[in-house]
Amino acid sequence: MRKNTLYYLTFSLVSMVSYGQKMFTTTDSGDLLALDYGNYLNLNDIQLEHKSVAMDFTSLLNSSTFGFGVDYTNHSLDFEDYDRFHDYSAFNELHSVELYARYKTNLVNNWDLNLTVAPYVSSTFNEAISTDDFVLNYAVNFLKTWDNDGLKSTLKLGAGYGSLFGAPNFYPLVSYSQNVSEKLRYEIGLPVTGVFYKLNAQSSLDFKAEPESIYANNVSGFRTETDGVVYNSKLEFKAVKLGLGYKFHFDDNWSTYFNMGYTMASELSLIDNDNTIYDFDSNESVALNIGISFNINKK
Repeated sequence: MRKNTLYYLTFSLVSMVSYGQKMFTTTDSGDLLALDYGNYLNLNDIQLEHKSVAMDFTSLLNSSTFGFGVDYTNHSLDFEDYDRFHDYSAFNELHSVELYARYKTNLVNNWDLNLTVAPYVSSTFNEAISTDDFVLNYAVNFLKTWDNDGLKSTLKLGAGYGSLFGAPNFYPLVSYSQNVSEKLRYEIGLPVTGVFYKLNAQSSLDFKAEPESIYANNVSGFRTETDGVVYNSKLEFKAVKLGLGYKFHFDDNWSTYFNMGYTMASELSLIDNDNTIYDFDSNESVALNIGISFNINKK
């Protein structure tokens, strides 16, 4: 067993180095330890990659009502040609630490209520943390479930606040999901629309459209091209990603995930309050993601 576990871990880590890209995506499964690596190949001469680790301890509470977890993400940016004309090194490394708590309760007629609160700090950490580094994400939604001979359908209605689409703002949580068969499911709505297909007991495919975003604060003084100095400037990245993903379960504990996608409507800029300091005119880009997760509730 130990030999197999080492093999699975080695296989996944080699895949991360070979392909580069994403690792952790928030799921409803809970009870996991997940690693993720991601890479955007070309955002108009800007290289962007991220590495993250997440731990969800929901099942350890032995309760279907409460859940909690933590995740850390590091974004690395290489401004390449832009650095020849101006110094953007203050934004080369971005760090994000998020704590989240979930609450779920059954209502009536197969309706559920879900609440999530997720405070996080997102910063360059070039100087001491300030209040501008903190963002409070929260969301509430109602979920209606139907069961038609074992094939479930769900309707989600709600709203959230946070940096899901870039700078913190309110956004809708509206979607309809239906299991067409035991293998095929589709979901239409916001923030995710996609088709999900189970190939067999170990493998599955998905094709999704979903938002990608970064929002991080830089406490230290940033000198603009006009020689002004701005404190608490922000880097904002937002895009829509179309991606084809493949997930493989080695066993009840280990699984790995690979995704190849394409970002559209991407925007990368430095801002001061609502004013744009610099717009990098980011291009559409190929995005590669790979991840590995371990179910910490399985023995």
